[in-house]
Amino acid sequence: MYRKRYSRTRKLVTRTAALAALGVLTGLYAPSASAEKAGPMDEKAGQILQGMSDYLAKAGTVSFRVKTFYDEVRESGIKIKTAREGSVLLKRPNQMHVNSIWDNGASRTAWFDGSKLTVWDRHVNQVKTLDFKGTTDAMLDHLSDKYKVNLPVADLMFSDVNKALKESIISSEYLGIRTVQGVKTHHLSFESAGTDWQIWIEADSSPLPRRFVVTYVNDKGEPQFMAQLDHWSIGGEMDASLFKAGVPDKAKKVPFAK
Repeated sequence: MYRKRYSRTRKLVTRTAALAALGVLTGLYAPSASAEKAGPMDEKAGQILQGMSDYLAKAGTVSFRVKTFYDEVRESGIKIKTAREGSVLLKRPNQMHVNSIWDNGASRTAWFDGSKLTVWDRHVNQVKTLDFKGTTDAMLDHLSDKYKVNLPVADLMFSDVNKALKESIISSEYLGIRTVQGVKTHHLSFESAGTDWQIWIEADSSPLPRRFVVTYVNDKGEPQFMAQLDHWSIGGEMDASLFKAGVPDKAKKVPFAK
């Protein structure tokens, strides 16, 4: 695949290790990939990505479990793999509930009810809130734009996944059928500004993403982020209480900062 190094763009593949659901990362800005020289575009890869987006967009509710792994590059150049597990519940257009736990024992729960985002760091019993009235899409963009906060699979939480993921694609390739956790999937590879990324999408009537890998080619050591997604539920009933913050009275309030 055609490959050149660029600065990172804003979105997930460039919207690092976020969701989206799951822990926060930094996001940097750069010129649009459209201004750079493009490589070959695979029509089949684009069609499969669009099919996944359309399928997720039709669902009023979405939930899934995610396991993520990210390379922490030390000054010596050695890569240390960090991990976390999480679950995401979405009720469109404006409700979200996310749980996550890191391999070092840190844990977090976040709720968005259409008017306020509440983030509770359970391991230290600290809570921060952000007043924001709008859709989940708008809230995630607000976090990225104003606070430089991102979720690792945030783009999969948007109502238009295809738009979020394809914003900065330079080249694409269909790599064939692969098996992920016993499920046959389409393996797609893409190049965006500053990142090479791959996605594995179920090869049946339920085109759900099962694996997502991002390589940050501009960062020292070219660290990699990987998400494994399972336990999908599309269109199921969700109780409104799931999206109401349940934080202990003794939790320490801290500022919501960048």
